[in-house]
Amino acid sequence: MSLIPEKPIVISPSLAATLGLEEAVLLQLLQECIAHGESLHSSGFNWVTIPGHRLLGLTPFWREEDIRRLSASLHEKGLLLIGGGAFSAQQDFRFAFNEGASSAQVPSQTAQQSSPQINQFSSPHSAKTIGGSWQPSEDALRQLAQLGVTGEFAQQQIPQFVAYWRERNVPRHSWESKYIKEVWRQWQQAASKHHRRSREVSVTSEWRPSADALDILIKQGGINPNFIEDAVPEFILYWRDRGDLSSTWDSKFIHHVRRQWQFYTGMMDQDSMPRAIPAQWQPKETVYDVLQMANIDRQFAQQIIPEFVLYWQENGTPHGSWSTKFLQYVKRQWARHNQPQSASVSHGKQGSNSEGRIRDRSIIDALSDRSWAS
Repeated sequence: MSLIPEKPIVISPSLAATLGLEEAVLLQLLQECIAHGESLHSSGFNWVTIPGHRLLGLTPFWREEDIRRLSASLHEKGLLLIGGGAFSAQQDFRFAFNEGASSAQVPSQTAQQSSPQINQFSSPHSAKTIGGSWQPSEDALRQLAQLGVTGEFAQQQIPQFVAYWRERNVPRHSWESKYIKEVWRQWQQAASKHHRRSREVSVTSEWRPSADALDILIKQGGINPNFIEDAVPEFILYWRDRGDLSSTWDSKFIHHVRRQWQFYTGMMDQDSMPRAIPAQWQPKETVYDVLQMANIDRQFAQQIIPEFVLYWQENGTPHGSWSTKFLQYVKRQWARHNQPQSASVSHGKQGSNSEGRIRDRSIIDALSDRSWAS
């Protein structure tokens, strides 16, 4: 009983080393199709048409995308001409060997070591530079149309393509293959850019970080939820004033909060002994670094130091980090100062006393209920 139940595929080792093993196998199979099939002479080439499913059946070790990739590779190398579009198992595959390979035959079993035949495949004599009046064929435009590229877009790329390669004066076997590849790349980039822009929006006063963003910050980053919540108003204010559009507001917010949290936890680690606030207390310089990251004006923070110190002197409660306590107070005051309508709503419960002394309302609201900052 034979261990080889079917006719083997014979390839040349030198050809495989030159083109690649898979390309050499496909080239041999296509040569067999030409030898045993009917060809149609057109434009100086012998064209052969084979049903896609039949070629796929001859290569049970490959999938449809593998043949599509390998045939495109042979086309790029200038050995294979493809008519009608890329390989598909659902339609006929039309191909011909290019002029560099038209006179050559894939090495047979009796002559697989013949180096002259290998050289005919790898010889660059058919390569040439692009002409100033170069135009893609209808077949190339048809292939691009099958990929979804509009005719107008494909035509718009021609002048730039020709100018680019004329300037470099590089010879190639198949300018159409290069053109199709380049136009397809440009089309994908344009489509990706259009899709990205269609998702870009401006940040509004109603914006909130998504559940995924909060999960990253809270569960993975270990950041206090109250700290995150306090960072939202300043984030909205900064980007709303800039008027930028973006599809990645969550990513920007995550970066914004992480940077501030790093400084904030550093301040708490350095200053953890509870004590009453001194009369001449001043925040650490690190506080202003965090405020700068939050785009909060330094002068605004300095102006409210006296009322902050006065409240906590009267209150008498000791705290471990007055700098972190002050930082959160400034951030909430900044949000209230720049969003008066939101502040009025959130403090509507104050009633007629909402316009009273600041230490009767804002300091208590901004500090007393933030137990996490204690």
